[in-house]
Amino acid sequence: MGKRKMLIICFVLGVTVLMGCSSEDLNPEHTLESYIESWSNHHYDEMLTLLNQSSFNLVNSQEWVFEKRYQNIYRDLGIDEISVEFEVKDFKEEGIDLDEIVEITYPVNVEMNSLAGEINYKTEVELVKEKDEEDEEKWYVVWHPSHLLKGLTKPTDKIRIQTNQPNRGEIYDRNGEGLAVNGKVLQASIVPEATDDLEHTATQFAQILDLDEDRVKNLANQYSHRPDWAAPIQNLPLGDPRVDKLLEIPGVLVNQIDGRQYPYGDITGHLIGHIGPITAEELEERQGQGYGSSSMIGKNSLELVLEEKLRGVPGAVISVSDENGDNSQVVAESDPVDGEDINLSIDISIQQKLVNALDGEMGAGVSMNPKTGEVLAMVSEPAFDSNLRYLRLPDPKAKDLEDTSILFERRFQNRYSPGSVFKPFTAIMGLEEETLDPEEKLNIQGRRWQRDSSWGGYHITRVSDKVNQVDLNTAMMFSDNIYFAKQALNLGEESLEEWAEKFGFGDTMDFLFPMYTSSLSNDGISSEILLADTGYGQGQMQISPLHLTAMYTTFVNDGTMINPTLLSNAQTEAFAADISSVETAFIVLDSLIEVVENKDGTAYRSNPGHSRKIAGKTGTAELKENFKDKDGDILGWYISFDHEKKDVLTTIMVHNHGSSVAVDMANNFWKTID
Repeated sequence: MGKRKMLIICFVLGVTVLMGCSSEDLNPEHTLESYIESWSNHHYDEMLTLLNQSSFNLVNSQEWVFEKRYQNIYRDLGIDEISVEFEVKDFKEEGIDLDEIVEITYPVNVEMNSLAGEINYKTEVELVKEKDEEDEEKWYVVWHPSHLLKGLTKPTDKIRIQTNQPNRGEIYDRNGEGLAVNGKVLQASIVPEATDDLEHTATQFAQILDLDEDRVKNLANQYSHRPDWAAPIQNLPLGDPRVDKLLEIPGVLVNQIDGRQYPYGDITGHLIGHIGPITAEELEERQGQGYGSSSMIGKNSLELVLEEKLRGVPGAVISVSDENGDNSQVVAESDPVDGEDINLSIDISIQQKLVNALDGEMGAGVSMNPKTGEVLAMVSEPAFDSNLRYLRLPDPKAKDLEDTSILFERRFQNRYSPGSVFKPFTAIMGLEEETLDPEEKLNIQGRRWQRDSSWGGYHITRVSDKVNQVDLNTAMMFSDNIYFAKQALNLGEESLEEWAEKFGFGDTMDFLFPMYTSSLSNDGISSEILLADTGYGQGQMQISPLHLTAMYTTFVNDGTMINPTLLSNAQTEAFAADISSVETAFIVLDSLIEVVENKDGTAYRSNPGHSRKIAGKTGTAELKENFKDKDGDILGWYISFDHEKKDVLTTIMVHNHGSSVAVDMANNFWKTID
């Protein structure tokens, strides 16, 4: 007997295969194929149209809706790939007369994936010949509950899934210091029958922890039928000094429970983030992935970015039973797999020192090993304490802020105007394109300049007119805007835009922590004024502190820009190999050394407080809507690196201060790692 197999597979995204049969087609296998394809492709409404009348009446008499039951069960069980196989019959060889028979049964093999692993089983699909609305005979499917899931025998049978959550992975710095670890937290509860006055106890509790009184009272009454039960009110970090005061209140109980700890609190708040209870929206988005209503999930920063690795794989048990919950049968089960531990390139001691250098000012800092690209610190100030966010406790810092949203701005990730710290790259572009001669002295008179009268009332200004004959070293040392504006005009907008692309503008960097894409302009460099402004880092340019830090690795690596990495022991990769010649990189590096070592340099300090051999560039960026604006906030920048040891490269950006403040902050930082 010659036989062949019919295999129908639906992948995660699904591919709809349109197959049908005409009213004159009386081959039952055509109906079976359509039924299986609809089943495999999750087109349950189409399955319903292929059922015979008695099956149609049966499913419509249930408390559930056919299509919704399939959707909900497969979603909850994580079933998205279904394969169904049956053997095609040779009717002639098997002596089957399709005109004579009115029913036929096909064995089928079903394979499904699920949260609990593979579900493979055999069942049958019976087909019967019935007349349709036009009184024509057709083949229809007799529906059986096993067409939904293994083990189901009646429409009223129940399906249950139990998930066992794995241990969440932990996050460590490069030296094994825990940044997000599993440990213990304190749970403060109220036992109503042990209080002298429940309302007074709740009020005292709320006042000590600065919580909403009504919320505390409601939680204290959550087991009103059992006043002898401890009602959990608030979790606290170990060692919270307020616990002693809580324990003085009659009826308050404090004990330890499992929880997440963030040992460095606000030092790593923006970098690590925190976990929290899953919301209804998050649960809906992650249906079928093993999350439940009581699950914890990464809420932001690396706890969110690394969620899939950290959370592990939940274990699951899928079982079926009769409508009374009896005769339970396990369909599939799997053990949980703990989450992956992550080792970052971060050095927590450098992270702390960079935070200290910012000295409470609003700003950002990034430190990197310029040879390997390993990010040693990423800081944003002010910062939230991950422990407080995780435990949902009020943050004392918020009381002193008019706008609490600034606590949650990840400034190392956001884009800003770079100001003069971009000038070294205008120099690279001009040198490589041979539009800039480093020894040529431009005659620049006064502090204001415009190319011609077509600029109207707009002028480019420079900080100092001490020098009128300006070459590259002098321009970098004095941070001369007019010099670099002229170099940008010599370069031209097309060339400048092409070079910016080489340095990563308009590109998404391959970096673990998502960064906003840097941009040279809003919609192309559309005017001569914008081109000139772009040359000294103003105009419409927007770039993240991390991206700028990576760009400066070019001067440490003989013209190669290194791609940053946040993972420990990651392989060093070039973002742009040989983006400039070795000679060009050295010429610009010499000018950056002058910025720091020459007494006229903008970063010169007679006593910097450390012995490091530093090269760097300062910048003060004006934040304006357009070049016509006269006033705007400022950002102070300073990017510096040890050009001898080549071990650390650091960017500091500070809000509402000039670059002089950033230089002093950086020197304080260098002093701590000298």
